[in-house]
Amino acid sequence: MGQYVYLSIIFFSIIIFFLYIYILYEKPMQTYKFKKIEKYSKEIIPSVDSVIKVITEEEHSLTGQRSIKAICKNKVKREIVEERLLFHLGNADVSSRTNIINLSERIEVIKYEIDNLKNNNYFKKAYAAKRLGDFRSKLAVEPLLAEVDTKNSDVKYNILLSLAKIGDEEAFIKAFEDIDSAIILSERSLIEIVDSFEGDRDKIYKYMINSTNSFIASVFIKSAGNCKYRELSEEISKYLYSEDKELKIASLKALGNMGSKEYLENMIKLLEDGEWEVRAVAARSLGNFSEEEVLLPLAKALSDQQWYVRYNAATAILNHNKGMSIVSYVFQGNDKFAKDIIISAIENSPKGVKLYENSEDPDQAALAAVISDYRQMNTREDIA
Repeated sequence: MGQYVYLSIIFFSIIIFFLYIYILYEKPMQTYKFKKIEKYSKEIIPSVDSVIKVITEEEHSLTGQRSIKAICKNKVKREIVEERLLFHLGNADVSSRTNIINLSERIEVIKYEIDNLKNNNYFKKAYAAKRLGDFRSKLAVEPLLAEVDTKNSDVKYNILLSLAKIGDEEAFIKAFEDIDSAIILSERSLIEIVDSFEGDRDKIYKYMINSTNSFIASVFIKSAGNCKYRELSEEISKYLYSEDKELKIASLKALGNMGSKEYLENMIKLLEDGEWEVRAVAARSLGNFSEEEVLLPLAKALSDQQWYVRYNAATAILNHNKGMSIVSYVFQGNDKFAKDIIISAIENSPKGVKLYENSEDPDQAALAAVISDYRQMNTREDIA
């Protein structure tokens, strides 16, 4: 037994020793690398800036471009060049951006990152995909598509996001069409990618909201809603009648975000849908409308069997500019469910009941008093 203890002590001592050696080695190396980057930056950045200044005016500076291309043969220097090019890309107008992208292609920065895209190291592959998206070069489209069928979520996310930034409609559609049922990215991530698309949105939305893959169709519908792409409201509204729950929910969210009043009646009807998730989203979406016709259906939803439906309905009523009339009516009645959920919604608001107690609005101040009386009554009943 003692032998095992000694061996364990020796083993861990060796690990600690090598870790100490590694730390002693790594810190000076990091310092050296930082100083080298700092030194190269002082030499390279003025050269890159000079070439970019010329190409944004007349798109030629062959001598300068050859010089930068030669600089890029050094790994550290190439990284500095890439960072500087991306800095200028982020601050350039449309025509200047095109020239900077062309420059990055000619000095073979894009080729270098495309080669990195084939790396077996997932971190390097994902980073290369991200860089290609940042440069927005069309040369990267086919290589990115060739790697999109990966099981690594970071790589897939960066490839799709890069295709969105490049803005090639056909390539973007193809990438999403090739996504199978074994999706490795969350819906939130996919919506974020679609929201980032920099090409012709009209084309991708019109095509993809009719995808046979209902999950992908719902992603594009929700994205259209986020971007308030009202031109598609009629096309999206047909999914209010879909038998697919996710498509129905997606259309409710999108039309709610768009504030499409012409479909209000159909959205109100979904407060009585058989699926509680649909009813909950319908209640929340109706909170985006100021029309008085939403109030009575929302008041009825305060008595729904599902808590989320009641809560969303209460929140929508409280946010409505005429909602106080409904709240007052509820507290005059005997529906305990409705009263409790309104109190819950108020308490979960940023300032809670104090917002109403300190309000200059007489209706809100009166509501705070009614809530206080209601709570005291409940307390007495519990004691009894």
